[in-house]
Amino acid sequence: MGLSNALSGGIILFGITYVIFTFGGFTDTAASFSEASHQTSDLESKLAKTSISTTIESTPGTDTTFDFDITNLNLEKQWDFENFDVIITYDSGGITYTTTQTFDSTCPPVSGEWCISSWTSDVIDPEILNNGETITITTEIENALQSSTDLIVIVSTPNGVVASATRTV
Repeated sequence: MGLSNALSGGIILFGITYVIFTFGGFTDTAASFSEASHQTSDLESKLAKTSISTTIESTPGTDTTFDFDITNLNLEKQWDFENFDVIITYDSGGITYTTTQTFDSTCPPVSGEWCISSWTSDVIDPEILNNGETITITTEIENALQSSTDLIVIVSTPNGVVASATRTV
């Protein structure tokens, strides 16, 4: 009788342990799914609240340095400028170049870099691009711009919202 009670208890203990470890795996999977769902929802919310415009206000001439503006048109604040993508396509000497510029926190930039040369209406959070605020970007490219050709500037925010501007040199 004692042996059968011990065997029954062992079987029951094994069954309970098996169930606990099985549900533990389900709990981890459910938590992972919940976290992924939350991150997706957060990204979708940021995308819905992000809108920028890019303009090249004045004709850049044929220099290697020129300015353009980025304006925040929606609620998502922009401050992670190191993770912005700035792509410039231009002609020089009959050759079309496309370059990706990197952010430099100090102006003037060197070749292949861009910097923020001025802020317009920066009243809410200093040096954070809020709704309605504009930054003027100064960039330096490797070759002189060719006159009577198109200059194309494409800007992408860290969450992937893109704006572009085209101007004839």
